[in-house]
Amino acid sequence: MLLPTAARADTTVQVEPGYAGSYAPGQPVPVAVTVSADRLLRGSLEVTIGSGGSGVPVAMPVEVPGGSQKRFVVVAGTAFEQAPPVAVRLRQGDRVVASADGQLKANGDQELVGVLPGVLRGRPVPGTAALAVDAGTARFVAIGPAELAGAPGSLGPLSTLAMDPQELGELPADVRGGVLTWVQGGGRLLVDVERGRPVPGLPEEWQPGPAGRAAAGLGEVVATEGAMGAGRWANLVEPNGSTFSASSVSASGQMASSLASEAGLRSPKVAWLAAFLVTYVVVVGPLLFLAVRRRGRPELAWVAVPLVAVLFSTGSYVAGRHLRHATRLVHGTVLVDGSAGTTATSYLGVFSSGGQTARIGFPTGWSPLAGPGQGSPSPGATSVAIGADGPEVRIALDAGQFATVGATGPAPQPGGLAVSASTDGAGRVTGTVRNRTGMKLERVAMLLGSDGVLVGTLAPGQQRDWTLTRGVNGFNPEPEFNLWGNPSDTSGGDSWDPSLWQAAAGAQGFRTSGVVAAGWTRQFSPTITADGRAVRPEGRTVVIGRAPVRLAPGGDPDLAIRQDVVRDPFNARFGAKGSTMSSVVRFVLPDGMGPADLVLRGPFLPGDLWVDGAWQSGSCGDGGCGGQQIGPGVVVACGPNAPCAVPPTTVPRPGAGASAVVVPAGAVHNGVVYARFPGPVSLQGGAQVSLGRAT
Repeated sequence: MLLPTAARADTTVQVEPGYAGSYAPGQPVPVAVTVSADRLLRGSLEVTIGSGGSGVPVAMPVEVPGGSQKRFVVVAGTAFEQAPPVAVRLRQGDRVVASADGQLKANGDQELVGVLPGVLRGRPVPGTAALAVDAGTARFVAIGPAELAGAPGSLGPLSTLAMDPQELGELPADVRGGVLTWVQGGGRLLVDVERGRPVPGLPEEWQPGPAGRAAAGLGEVVATEGAMGAGRWANLVEPNGSTFSASSVSASGQMASSLASEAGLRSPKVAWLAAFLVTYVVVVGPLLFLAVRRRGRPELAWVAVPLVAVLFSTGSYVAGRHLRHATRLVHGTVLVDGSAGTTATSYLGVFSSGGQTARIGFPTGWSPLAGPGQGSPSPGATSVAIGADGPEVRIALDAGQFATVGATGPAPQPGGLAVSASTDGAGRVTGTVRNRTGMKLERVAMLLGSDGVLVGTLAPGQQRDWTLTRGVNGFNPEPEFNLWGNPSDTSGGDSWDPSLWQAAAGAQGFRTSGVVAAGWTRQFSPTITADGRAVRPEGRTVVIGRAPVRLAPGGDPDLAIRQDVVRDPFNARFGAKGSTMSSVVRFVLPDGMGPADLVLRGPFLPGDLWVDGAWQSGSCGDGGCGGQQIGPGVVVACGPNAPCAVPPTTVPRPGAGASAVVVPAGAVHNGVVYARFPGPVSLQGGAQVSLGRAT
């Protein structure tokens, strides 16, 4: 989308927002701006996204030689709007010399796929193609050096990135790190390489291997075996439920009250105020009257009353400062460790006693998060300036006002929780967890779906074994709340922060893409500046590590199956069209697990399975094999490859749901099974949908 507007004859601006005008609501988005100038131009390029004054201007310095044209890419945060306007202003000082406007639209169920030049083999970028399952379409867009340089934030609208085997290794180290961070946060990387062939620049743990796919944090790496180079794009791209997830608009709002409490901004209790007022009235009334009368000098009341007022005013001022602890800056930080490195997402609470425009600076490579939004108990950023030393967030504050801002980027101190996990034949997951930070971590817990176990405190470098036994009864969607207990209870170490944890665990697939380790500390502080001075704010930090569950010989394959919701009707990204209220769940089988004897369990059954290129119902009601009862609550999926004859001993696991559907062999393609259900689906707790072996 090109909408040029010339403010002067010698200077013009063209804007290309997002990728082909599309973006993912709540995710950062790149805005490409081309500036043409007849004479040397030095100024500031300002981009604002949002309607009704809701957008936060993001400005970066620019220089364009005379008689030339130059392209810039500005990455800006977004809110949950379906079609926000984009305003670009080129300024010299306070004067606007050129401007342009554009429009973004939510991508809905359209998967945006970024394509690097090498994989095209000289061909043009394809238009659209069918996904691997009927859950939307894939739209392909070209990705150049400018977009890659802004990774991971610039890749926010993309669900998938496609490249040649050599392209990743040839990227500059910092750019490659940004791409890998995007994958670790939920992106899917397609590499046009044969199965088992190593990909240069890719961490060893993420190599696709013989299976052709490998888990990569919340994301995935898939080998496409020359299909992209040959121009075979149809049915190649899989739906992806999560993209780079560090930028969460709602998370900033959740953190506002938590940070205010951390800063000591709390109201005095009503009983304390009442006692203060009663004491003041008693002192300036009967006590003072009796005192001056006893001395026989009533004229002293003219001095004593103002003196008592001064004393009480001073006391109330001191008490008020104590309520705020005189703290100006506090933080809540999420550290996520993985093969791509350690990423920090810091939420900051800023308090101004006298009123000012606070300037909070973040390191190079960090990206500010979108503000808390309308209705939040705390305001957010007023503007963002991108400089050589990193972004600087500016916040206009009145006297006594408290605000929250956030940013994400590489952690100043790499390291986290290193995790290993594998199954055994007794329905357990076992492994180790090691503290690779230089900090003591408290309340370390291991989480897998609706199950968890408390490990305890880990000193720097300490490693412990752990065993997690699967629970099959009861509804327990968030086991960590039971493991960590009351947030105000410090008997097991420093207290934990539910708001910070909700911000950390809000990503799609967080609990169902492998084992998660989480521990708490107060020894971390983000590297930031306040009004140009280096500061070390106090606060809590949750450190997170994760690992896929390895299927050991003789182990239980059910525990190693990865699952995530790739279509959710209540998700702002997928609910744009409003054409369907169905959820689509994706199950990825572990290496070494074949398609035989698979059963889909859950209270929403029968649903639909993607079998041989079409959705097929689990109960046809046509008198054939569909709906045939073969055990307590067990039916057979319809379709030409769904056999009617199955072992009568095939029954669902106890407590795993009200019914089960036998999965036909045609529903397993490249180790993946798709199921569709009406309405929203939970993958946690006793009501979860699950895939596993028949027992």
